Amino acid sequence: MTYADRRAHYRLPIRVPIFLKGIDKHGNEFFELTYTVNVSASGACFLSKRELEITADLLVSIPAPVDIHSKVTEDYEFKFPAKIVRIDNSLLNPNKKVSVRFAKLLYEKS
Repeated sequence: MTYADRRAHYRLPIRVPIFLKGIDKHGNEFFELTYTVNVSASGACFLSKRELEITADLLVSIPAPVDIHSKVTEDYEFKFPAKIVRIDNSLLNPNKKVSVRFAKLLYEKS
């Protein structure tokens, strides 16, 4: 059995634009546009240029345009409070791979 087989939720390798809001390692509030590396019901992995700390809280938002035929006049954002659980630094790439766990599952297993 592989590590991926033991996961509670399947990771979907999909690149989705997201906004991050939080406080970096130096205590500065930030807002960053980036994209996911993969997403599951319980969390996501994305790239970030920020200096972040494990266990820090973030707000992950997925911008979603509204249907032009809808009566809603503004775009809708899906917002997910999350906690950083892993940071992978690379010497060759200034971006860090950051993994977060969502405060609530995106969906329940059936």
